[in-house]
Amino acid sequence: TLTALKVGSSTTELREFDLPDIGPDAALLKVEVAGVCGNDVSQYKLPLRGAPLIMGHENVGTLTHVGRDFERLKGFHEGDLVFLEHYLPCGHCEWDHQGEYRHCEATDWHTNPNAIRYGYTSADHKPHLWGGFAHYLYAPWNAVVHKIPDNVTSELAGIATPLANGIQWAL
Repeated sequence: TLTALKVGSSTTELREFDLPDIGPDAALLKVEVAGVCGNDVSQYKLPLRGAPLIMGHENVGTLTHVGRDFERLKGFHEGDLVFLEHYLPCGHCEWDHQGEYRHCEATDWHTNPNAIRYGYTSADHKPHLWGGFAHYLYAPWNAVVHKIPDNVTSELAGIATPLANGIQWAL
């Protein structure tokens, strides 16, 4: 899959990655909208914190491959239009149990070098597809996924992703 890979300060290269095998507890999302956030603009200008990465953490797309456990546990199916929050919580800490996964240490790329978070995680971390500036995104078991109602287009949902924390789809 084609990606826009940040390789240095204000420098991007187009790079291909193989699509990963999707296990029973994961899914693959075909990106339809990848918003550009103010954080993307400021982060793009900064030097890399390590290896190259695929930026983009405001992502809307269609699930194209859905593992049976992912489907059973999360209730999502191939063809569903969804948006992903950029957090990938551990699912075990006190914050996660309180529903405050944004505070989970597993998502804090400032303090945790092993944190996985869309738009901030190195493309060296397999399966590489951790940002929306790509044709596809990998969604593991702990992805925070929200179904978009049938009457909302991907473009409209893309406008709403910055407001997605606690959004109520009333359209």
